[in-house]
Amino acid sequence: MRQNFPGLIAWTLFLVGLGAAGVWLVILGRGGGDGAVISGVIALVCLVAAGMTWIAIRLLLHNDPMNPEVLQDEEQVYLKRRRDKRRRRAQGKEGAADGEPV
Repeated sequence: MRQNFPGLIAWTLFLVGLGAAGVWLVILGRGGGDGAVISGVIALVCLVAAGMTWIAIRLLLHNDPMNPEVLQDEEQVYLKRRRDKRRRRAQGKEGAADGEPV
């Protein structure tokens, strides 16, 4: 499957924003002022950037940002690699110790 770096970046920004929002709520609950502003701004910027990236992927690339579709040539490459791996295992050239499923 092709690389989905914009989706990965958006997902990372979302997770960072979610964590910063949690820190922001904790600092607000304890009565802190300066730390709450900093973490609140970080949370807002990250969450807005993640949302904008997901929308841009959806509208500009016409693709699902979290689960991109598999193209025909990508599927053929994947199937060829799996057939080759199974053939090597059947011939005894590759053991099950590599951790990859058949």
